[in-house]
Amino acid sequence: MSSILRGAIILRWDSVDAAEAQSRPRALLLAPAGDPDWLGEVAPILRNLGFVAQIEVSAPVADMAAEVALVVASAAAGVPCALMQAWRARGAVCAVVLPAGAAPAAGADAAVSTLPAPVTEAALLAMLAGQHYVALSAREAAGIAGAIARQTFGNPAFARELLQALVSSTRADLAQLRQAGANLEVVRGVAHRLKASAHYAGCHALRLMAQRLEHAARDGDATTAAALAAIVATTAARLLVLLASLPSATHADSAPGK
Repeated sequence: MSSILRGAIILRWDSVDAAEAQSRPRALLLAPAGDPDWLGEVAPILRNLGFVAQIEVSAPVADMAAEVALVVASAAAGVPCALMQAWRARGAVCAVVLPAGAAPAAGADAAVSTLPAPVTEAALLAMLAGQHYVALSAREAAGIAGAIARQTFGNPAFARELLQALVSSTRADLAQLRQAGANLEVVRGVAHRLKASAHYAGCHALRLMAQRLEHAARDGDATTAAALAAIVATTAARLLVLLASLPSATHADSAPGK
């Protein structure tokens, strides 16, 4: 990894603020007033995974102007299939929470996942990994260049150096993560580095997902780490494309000797 990434002391590591929270992927949790139990289980799990959880304990009202990355609805909420399909068409991962032991309704949309109550982190991660969830919101993607500029205090030369370091390190870490398999020590190290890279790029959802992966690998939780690694790899691949598309990175990659 470049020394510019190792020298974190000279870069900014600000505390979480309202702007960061607004940029993270949004999770919409829908349940009727008499069915609140699973909300208390799911909301903190999702927050730890980088989502901003919005709870609606009422008849769902579509806000199709808002960016939603995940919709989790109680089966009792009676969310219309057309509404779920509309969210799916906009790129959201959608799931219905079923009572314990219940089976999906006949004719249910196969593109909408089902989660048995009580909802666990393992079930959520398996669903997100299976749906190829990308832990990077449109607002975060659009703000990468600005995040790098803020990290480097508006110094263009320093920003170019940091950007190129991020491209190189993300590419190397992604390749290593894909090859790591069940080697949790390798996974832990990659997750730690990607956590820092995601921070410098202003991709806070990826930072938190990588942090959770780092902890799972450290604790020897192979099942959780495998699901998280799939999500982190998919997201890191997207981040790499975005970083490499920035003008300074493109110029640096094409420069003589690169």
